[in-house]
Amino acid sequence: MLPQHLKQIRVLMLNDKQNLERTLFRLEQGFELQFRLGPSLQGKKVMVHTNYPLEGQLFDRNNFRVLPWTYPTGKEEDSDKFCSLDLKLAGSYQYYFGYVDSERIGGGYIVVDPVLRVGADDHTLPLDCITIQTYLSKCLGHLDDWPDRLRVAKESGYNMIHFTPVQTLGESRSCYSLADQLSVNPEFSPAGRSYDWTDVGGLVEKLKTEWDMLCITDVVYNHTAANSMWIREHPECGYNLVNSPHLRPAWVLDRALWHLTTRVAEGRYKAKGLPADITTESHLNAVRSVMWQDVFPQIKLWEFYQVKVDSAVEEFRTLLQNGTKPDHSKTGGQTGLRIIQDPQYRRYGNTADMDSALETFVPHSLSPQHIEECCGWLNQKLTDLNAEQYHIVHQHQEQVRLPLYRATPDMLARGEKHRKLLNL
Repeated sequence: MLPQHLKQIRVLMLNDKQNLERTLFRLEQGFELQFRLGPSLQGKKVMVHTNYPLEGQLFDRNNFRVLPWTYPTGKEEDSDKFCSLDLKLAGSYQYYFGYVDSERIGGGYIVVDPVLRVGADDHTLPLDCITIQTYLSKCLGHLDDWPDRLRVAKESGYNMIHFTPVQTLGESRSCYSLADQLSVNPEFSPAGRSYDWTDVGGLVEKLKTEWDMLCITDVVYNHTAANSMWIREHPECGYNLVNSPHLRPAWVLDRALWHLTTRVAEGRYKAKGLPADITTESHLNAVRSVMWQDVFPQIKLWEFYQVKVDSAVEEFRTLLQNGTKPDHSKTGGQTGLRIIQDPQYRRYGNTADMDSALETFVPHSLSPQHIEECCGWLNQKLTDLNAEQYHIVHQHQEQVRLPLYRATPDMLARGEKHRKLLNL
């Protein structure tokens, strides 16, 4: 630890309702970060919380602790008191602050940059001096062959190598689609050998000490392979129509395109100029025609964003007949019909906010004639809004066809098959 008079100190002023979660504060290891109260918090009992761990403890993202206040003058004065963090651990950490016995009123994140060291003498590699080369791990062959294939990066002056995941890949063979997040890709092992993490670590250490090069890799967990045991044991971790119902329209479209793909492959659209082997621009035009004539009219995606007009009008009619008044605390006295998107994204599942309807369509009296007049206004407005949603979805469907015209002659010459074209 540096002596106090040599330590670099950074001060973060806290102000009421100041949410800085979109601001990145970067600091270096060895710095001291001090939290001080801004003018808006002077004289108030403020507590600062952070998940930066105490020395000797492991980091837990959800474990927050309260930082004690330091009073330099020995007096409990808000003007110069502060609480601090002695930044020794690299990583991303969160802080928030609030009054005693109240919810948070502000907060943000800090990032403590690591100190990188290379070479047999463990000298520092400044972050600003990193030059990095990416390698697709699956293309490097057996682990024995990696040094020869990586040497070109060393001789070219790079000091860091980025590997795509070295774990077991999924059935798609995508570089980030993992079937097993905990095992080394068996393709790295030649016949008669079974390399593990110790072997990978030995190679990384060799590059660090002998080549003065660091290694980094990354994992994207939402690219987990469909044949991963992890996702089979915990399907809730993946996107599905239970935990992500907003994907229902996209799922319907995806399934429709899949069924179209199989029908094209079976030759069921030859009569419409769409053979199983798509090789020309005219075939792409035929795909567009089939989508507009057969696919979109059947799946009716606009219905996921529309209101069932008759039901909404009937509910509104009942409220008017009962003399119900709008809740001004919800509408703020402002007119304008508000539509509530169905959180489950069911067809015609959207609803009209009745407080906004009662605020907007006010009958001259409670006579049946005036009530029906208001119901007619609401009916027309909902019909117009449904038509608007129809046109919005129609515009989105227009965009679906655009990539079909971006196929180059080279792509067509290579005989890109129908499934790839349809999945663009």
